[in-house]
Amino acid sequence: MTARFVKTQKEMEGRYEDVWALVDEADDVENWSLEEELELVGKPAPRLDGKLRATGRVRYTADVRLPGMLHAAVLRSPVAHGRVRSLDLDAARQTEGVRGVLGPESELSLTTRNPILAAEPVYAGQPIAVVAADTAEAARAGVEALALDLEVLPHVIDPQDAVNEQRFTAEPADDARGDAEAALAASEVTVELELETPAQLQTALEPHGAVASWDGDRLSAWVSTQGMFACREELSLAFGLRKDDVRVRVDFVGGGFGAKQGAGFEALAAAELARVTGRPVRLVNDRHAEQLDGGRRGATKQTVRLGATKDGTLTAIDADAVVAMGQGGWMFPVLSPARTLYRCADVRALTFPAKTNLRAQNAFRAPGVMEGVAAFEQAMDELALALDIDPLELRRRNHVDVDQVSGLPYTSKQLLACYDRAAELAGWERRDELRSKQADGLLRGMGCATQIWWGGGGPPSHATVRLDADGHALVVTGIQDIGTGTLTGAGIVAAEELGIPLANVRVVGGDTGHNVYGPVAGGSMTTPSVMPAVRSAAAKVRKTLLQLASDVFEIAPGDLDLRDGRFHSKDGAIDAEVTEVTEKLGNATIDGSGSRGPNPDGYVVNTFGCQIAQVSVDPALGEVRVARIVAVHDVGRIVNPLTASSQVEGGVLQGMAFALSEEFVIDPTTGVPVNAHLDDYKVPTIADVPEIVIDYPNIADPNLPNIGSKGLGEPPIVPTAAAIANAFAHATGRRAKALPLTRDRVLEALA
Repeated sequence: MTARFVKTQKEMEGRYEDVWALVDEADDVENWSLEEELELVGKPAPRLDGKLRATGRVRYTADVRLPGMLHAAVLRSPVAHGRVRSLDLDAARQTEGVRGVLGPESELSLTTRNPILAAEPVYAGQPIAVVAADTAEAARAGVEALALDLEVLPHVIDPQDAVNEQRFTAEPADDARGDAEAALAASEVTVELELETPAQLQTALEPHGAVASWDGDRLSAWVSTQGMFACREELSLAFGLRKDDVRVRVDFVGGGFGAKQGAGFEALAAAELARVTGRPVRLVNDRHAEQLDGGRRGATKQTVRLGATKDGTLTAIDADAVVAMGQGGWMFPVLSPARTLYRCADVRALTFPAKTNLRAQNAFRAPGVMEGVAAFEQAMDELALALDIDPLELRRRNHVDVDQVSGLPYTSKQLLACYDRAAELAGWERRDELRSKQADGLLRGMGCATQIWWGGGGPPSHATVRLDADGHALVVTGIQDIGTGTLTGAGIVAAEELGIPLANVRVVGGDTGHNVYGPVAGGSMTTPSVMPAVRSAAAKVRKTLLQLASDVFEIAPGDLDLRDGRFHSKDGAIDAEVTEVTEKLGNATIDGSGSRGPNPDGYVVNTFGCQIAQVSVDPALGEVRVARIVAVHDVGRIVNPLTASSQVEGGVLQGMAFALSEEFVIDPTTGVPVNAHLDDYKVPTIADVPEIVIDYPNIADPNLPNIGSKGLGEPPIVPTAAAIANAFAHATGRRAKALPLTRDRVLEALA
C-alpha cells in the first residue's frame, strides 16, 4: 500500500468541511467506460437480505434482548416551557422493580457539555428524568412516582412572533449577488408568491432506541442510528473513552430519514443507566414519544419575487424565508434553490432562523431544499403564466451549466434530458386537454418541478474484500443499511469487479467493531462514498487472483479474463471455474482494502431531475388526489435499478404527503403538539399511492471516482410537492397560500 494524505472537501447536505483523507495510490481504478457492458451493475437484483426482512427474521435494535436487561422509561415535559419545582427521585427509587433513576440534578458520568435531562424544559416532550427497572411496567410506575411539579413559563411557537422579538438561533443569513432590488424594479415582468410549508415528522417505522451494556470500561451499544461511527464518537467523548473501547452495532434500521444521525438521547441515557446499575439497559421510544421528540422538518414562511424579460429570461430573484428552527439545529438551506437552480445574475436570499419552543429541528430527507423548491418552483410557474410560456420551456430557457454561487462547472448535468424524458412519459403536450370539462365533475391538471440537490459523496470511506478457497468473497464496509439496500449495492459492485456471481458474495456492515469506516447514511452520501471504496478493494483482489491464475494456467495475466465465476483466455483455450485456482489457497485468503478518493478540484457535484404530477380535484369536497407522478432523476450510474426505484417511490410518497396531508400541529396557547401520534398525523396509506413512473438518464459521471454514481436518497422528494401544487393550480386556476392542500385550504382557495 502506498498511502498518502489528500486534503479535500467533504460535503453533507450542502455544508462543506475541509478534511484530510487517507488514500492508497493503488485505489485509483479507472471508471467503467460508458460503452462497457457490465454483467451485474445496472441490472435489477433483489436485496441480499430481502428474504430475512420479508419473513421477519431480522433483528432491529428494539428486538435486542440481553441477560439481566433492564427497561427504561422517560419522564417528558408536558409543557412547552417550564421549570421543575419538585421531583421525587427517592419515591421512584423505592418503587418495586426500579433499579436506577436519573434526574436533572443527578451526578452524571457524562463529560458532554449538553445535559441530557432538563430542569427547565424548553419544549413539550423534552426529557426531564429517566427510570430503569426490571420490567417496562415497573419503569413506568417509577416515572409516575416522580410526581413532577412544574412551574409553567411563557413560550413562543409562532416563528413570526420569534422574528418580531429578535429570537434567533443564529444570525439571519443575507446572501446576495448583484443588485436584486434594482434588477426587479427594471424587469419587464414580475411575479410574487407567498407560501407557508408545514412542519413534518420523519415517522420512521422503527422509533429511536438503544440497548447499552458495559464490560468493565468497555461499552457495547446497539443503536438505531444512521451513523454508527458518529454514534461511537459521541459515546466515546461523552464517557471519556477511547474509540476502541466503544462498539456500536446496527444490525438493521427501520428507517431514519435524517433523524438518527448520531447517538441521540436514547443511547446516552441507556449507557449512563447501564453504568449506574451495572446491568444492560434498553431504552426505546414508544410512538407518542417518537412523534414528540424524534425530530422534525421545520415549518417555513417564504416569499419569492421574480423578474424576467418578456422572452422568459430571469433578471431578478428576491426571496426571504422564516424557518421555525425550534431550539436550534443547523440552518437549513431553504433558499439554496433560489440561489442555484437557474441562471440569474441578480439574486438576494434572506433567511431568518426563528427560535421557538419546539424541539431543535433535525434533518429530514432533503432538509431545506425540498421546502425551498416547493415555493420557488411555484413562483416559476406563476412567471410562466404571466409570460404565457410553457412552464417546461421557461425552465429550459434558464438552464445553466455552472454553479451560480461558485461559478464552477458541474461534474455532469443531464437536466435537459430529464425534462425531455419526463415530458415524453407524462404526455406533457396533452396537458391542456386535462382541463376540459369532465363528466365526473372533477378538475384535472398537470404540473412540473425541477430537482436540485448535492449527493456527490466523498472521503473518508473504506472497505475490505476477502476471497476464500471456495471462491466466495466477504465484503466488509462501514455501511449501516437503513433500508435502502446499500449492502446489496456493495455486493453487486464487488461481484462485478471480481467477476464472480452475486450469490457468492456476502456483505457485512453495521458494526464499528470491524473498524472499517463509512459515512453517515444521510445527505445522499452512501452510494457515491462507499461503492468506489468497495470497487477499489475488489480490484486489488482481482489483480492478485489473475496473477495466481496465470501461475496455474501458465499464461500471462493480461491474456486472462474472469467473468461469472469462470476464467477465460483470449485464445479460447481456457474456460475454467474460479475454484480451479482458489481451491489451491487452502486456509489462506486473498485480501484487498480500498478507500474512496477525493472529488475533483474545480467542479461542483449536484444531482438534478424533473417530476411531473397529474392530479384531480373535487371542487365540492376540496379533495385532491394524485393520479400519476413521473420522476426522472440524473444521479449518474445506477448500480441497482430495483433498489433505486424503491428509493424514488419512497421519496415521492413522502413529498406527496408533504403536499397533501402531513402537518405537525401545535396548540398556540399551550405550545403542545396536538397530533403527536398516528391517529391524527396523516401519513399516506396504500390507498393513497398513485402510479409512479421512474426513469433515469443513467449516464455515469465521468469526473467522480471509479463508479460514476451520485446519491439518490434525497433527490426524489425534492420536487414532488411543487409539482403537485403546480398541477393543482393548473387544474383549478387557483393557488393555496399554504401546504398541505387539506380540504379546508382547497375550498378556501377555490372560493
